[in-house]
Amino acid sequence: MKNALKYLAASTFAGATLAAGSVMAAEKGAAYFKGKTLTWVVGSAPGGDHDFFARLISRHLKIAIPGVKAAVINRPGAGHIIAANLVYQAKPNGLMVGSFSTGLVYAQIQKRKGIRFDLAKMSWIGKAQSDWRVASLAINSKDYKTIHDVFNSKRPVKFSASGIGAGSYNDALLFSNAYNIPSKIIVGYSGPALALGMLRGEADVMMGGISSGLGYVRARQLKIALQFGKFLPGIPDARDIAKTPAQKALSTMMENQGKLSRITTGPPKVVPDRLAALRAGYKKAVTSKQLVDEAKRAKRDLDPLIGEDVRKAIVAILHQPPEIMNMLAELSKQRVGTVKNSGRVSKIKRGGRQVIIKVGGKELMAKLSGSRTKITVNGKKAKRNKIKVGMTCTFTWPRANSEAQRVDCQG
Repeated sequence: MKNALKYLAASTFAGATLAAGSVMAAEKGAAYFKGKTLTWVVGSAPGGDHDFFARLISRHLKIAIPGVKAAVINRPGAGHIIAANLVYQAKPNGLMVGSFSTGLVYAQIQKRKGIRFDLAKMSWIGKAQSDWRVASLAINSKDYKTIHDVFNSKRPVKFSASGIGAGSYNDALLFSNAYNIPSKIIVGYSGPALALGMLRGEADVMMGGISSGLGYVRARQLKIALQFGKFLPGIPDARDIAKTPAQKALSTMMENQGKLSRITTGPPKVVPDRLAALRAGYKKAVTSKQLVDEAKRAKRDLDPLIGEDVRKAIVAILHQPPEIMNMLAELSKQRVGTVKNSGRVSKIKRGGRQVIIKVGGKELMAKLSGSRTKITVNGKKAKRNKIKVGMTCTFTWPRANSEAQRVDCQG
């Protein structure tokens, strides 16, 4: 008993010493940031959740680290790979951080083309949310009332997804493979179109995060049929249904991935006291009443995790058993078939983000991404604002009225 008390006292002292050392390092690092500008890179375009949280936290970080300035810049493209490469190659002086999707974990395991980073080596600062993975069904579906109807389907199950490499696509392919579900993944759906396509019977199942899933539930469009983790009462958990090693491993991986959302990191080997200051400032910001209230008003939930705990979670997801590694390798081989439609431009909306052509008396609308859609005008590379009413354009896309992969215009 006496030895146990000595050990407890020694452990308590050591822990207190480490904590005190961390506080001292953070205070020293905070002094460095006074009067300097922290560049916060976002891997997506303005307006989405990643952008929202980067701007929200950076505003409150300026309070948590007195004297620091913060500038948020958006570098969308290649599923956040472009932004992650930029941050990874930055100087480790603490003046550049980035917010990314956990889809980068899949990308690194697959060794996607263009990757010049190693997530395990980055200087992890924190994560703002959890976005548990769920499978949803159309509320009006006649064939699929429960997830067991999906497992017992006598025809290929149609999964909806925005495109190859998107979380909805990756989850659908992994889930259908692990659970031996005959399937077809239909791409070209994004945002509200995901749910509307299911209500029209064009797709049967949507994989995604609970943040969007519950939005569709509140809109009385979809119902959640399966969850990866135990957080919604009355909904089956994938791990309880899993029977094979591959099913159990996939369910665990998707549950762990769901715990990490809106992740923030710096380049490798950031100066230790500056990293300590960033972590302390991030923690102070995301737990402040002001930020929590602001997030609530915007109907965003918070579930923060700080520093080393985020790094450990990232590393854990990167290391998967052979069955999952093989499935992830298959993702990199996927290709989507495309069709082409040509017609004269009749309308342009949202500054060129939506272009409408007339084909056989019908109007077809293409969504144009500033980073993903390749655009040419008279044979030369162009931006979407160069497309004008009256031009003849050819849309190359996975299906009509979706995001175009290419738009080639003449006129």
